[in-house]
Amino acid sequence: MLLARNGKPTISAIVPVYNVERYVRQCLDALLAQTYPLEEIILVDDGSTDSSGAICDDYAAAHEKVIAVHKQNAGLGYARNTGLDSLTRPSDYVMFVDSDDWLEKDAVEYLVRALGGDPADCVIGGHTKKTADGETVFELKLENRRFEGSEVQEELLPRLCGSMPSSHDSVPMSAYSALYRRSMLEEHSLRFPSEREMISEDFVFKFYFLLHARTAALSDFTGYCYRTAQGSLTTSYRPDRFEACVRFYKRVQEMIREESLTDECLLRLDKTFFIYLRMCVKQERPKVSGSHREEALHSLQSMVSAEVVQKAIESYPVSRLGIRQRFFLRLVEKRRASTLLALANAGVL
Repeated sequence: MLLARNGKPTISAIVPVYNVERYVRQCLDALLAQTYPLEEIILVDDGSTDSSGAICDDYAAAHEKVIAVHKQNAGLGYARNTGLDSLTRPSDYVMFVDSDDWLEKDAVEYLVRALGGDPADCVIGGHTKKTADGETVFELKLENRRFEGSEVQEELLPRLCGSMPSSHDSVPMSAYSALYRRSMLEEHSLRFPSEREMISEDFVFKFYFLLHARTAALSDFTGYCYRTAQGSLTTSYRPDRFEACVRFYKRVQEMIREESLTDECLLRLDKTFFIYLRMCVKQERPKVSGSHREEALHSLQSMVSAEVVQKAIESYPVSRLGIRQRFFLRLVEKRRASTLLALANAGVL
């Protein structure tokens, strides 16, 4: 049963905040200016060392519906959990907004409409990727569709794991640009793991939510503005990224098998793993990693020689992939570390 106000669902927003003093005001101003007013906005300052925490306090002091919470730094996933635990008002749905992103003014209204007359347990939209200066780079647009009963687990959940070999039909793993029924989060104790352990904490949260959902909707909404900036996956170096990707891959394989989901989920997951692998290869460029060429080659040789990588390629229908994907995997299969590094350095991988 909904707690609807004037017949409409109520929405709470959770905003993890960490060292985003340059952008956080734009994010918060956009939330406060929504044409569909939010019930509550929880700001979780995750141990910021710049003025972000003070900005959160300023907004909380100026707006009754804004709550500022401060905690020691523990990462995005745990900050979202703190936000869920800090909600003070009853609401029907929860949304997550990253503090360096922002929403178009009718974003919440658009997502609420997409829930339908008999509101779904969640609605998932796309996003528009923007530069730091606000220029559009890419728009991810999904179809408008509703999933009922077994369709959620049999048709939608596999798409969360990735795309089929010859298609691009995946659903974003990210937790943002979506509404989640709050009562389900509490009923099933759904929370985020740490991204320091699982490289995609959003996926784990979304996987278990859809596993329990009875209805779900996709929307052609693209009014979530995702800002690309320094520090993204392709511009920052994480020494253990490959190991983290392998942990993620193996853990999700276990999750799929534990829940007796179809082999299609495993096939889609393989393609996601290959995308992650390409990211790892790109990050070994000396200008990103800061390492010497010999060190980069050693890291790449370890990656392409890993048993988990070679087994995944061996069992995958590589011939059904596009030309660039096939070429990349053939180089990995043949352990051509030097060629991969040269292509990565040239920016054509």
